[in-house]
Amino acid sequence: MKNFNRWYLYALIALLFSGCTKDDEPDYADLIQGQWVNTLINGQTVLTDATFVMEFKSDHTELYASGFQWDENNKSWEENSSYTYSIKENLITIDGTDVLDDSYHMVFKILSLSQEVFTYSIPEFTLNGEEIADTQTYSCVRVENENHTEFPGVWYGHCITEGSADSLYHYWHYFADGTYDYYYQDGNSNWIKKTDNNGRYYLYGQLMASNYSHDLLLGGTGRAYECWNFTLDGNTMVWTGWRENGVTITYEMEKVASPPETLKCVI
Repeated sequence: MKNFNRWYLYALIALLFSGCTKDDEPDYADLIQGQWVNTLINGQTVLTDATFVMEFKSDHTELYASGFQWDENNKSWEENSSYTYSIKENLITIDGTDVLDDSYHMVFKILSLSQEVFTYSIPEFTLNGEEIADTQTYSCVRVENENHTEFPGVWYGHCITEGSADSLYHYWHYFADGTYDYYYQDGNSNWIKKTDNNGRYYLYGQLMASNYSHDLLLGGTGRAYECWNFTLDGNTMVWTGWRENGVTITYEMEKVASPPETLKCVI
């Protein structure tokens, strides 16, 4: 009887420990689902324009969004859902083709994954059949609120960074369908709606990516994009972007009733 009780106790303890171990194992397949914005590489903050976004969907397809350089004069932010993924233990295998028709095979090793942060390395990376070494560590934060309701509307404001080349006020009219209009003032203080803007924006939590045409400040031609981290507080919005020169650029603006009356439209 004593032996029976002893073995019963051992079996009960083993069952409890095995149950705790199983419960403590993270459910990567469930946790990975959602949108993730890259914020750190090797523990260092990435430039705002150099970030990327991943979305792992329940049907095992993956969206990847990033800025792409098409040629010397044209670049744009693009979303692409031509990827599939699978998970085995702590490895995520991703295959697909990007917007440039380049073929990718990648294996992400999950270093840590929670509801808030996803950190991984890439032990296997193949581009168009060629193996490429990637020794970096990437960290991403989960998108919790996409701000699709609060963001659309007309915003009026300017750059407040000292020494910025852009000291004038502007209007941005963001529409719910992801397009937007942009207004600026000419040398005679007339408001101009930039008709060739080709404006489109994308929201991922507190990250906005924005496509536009022809840089008015730098005199460039072609298509371009820029990314901003933003905060919303009622009718006030603040943009911040960490740029290549190491300076953080900041814009402040307020939501207004309507865009300005324009004298004319130009290209």
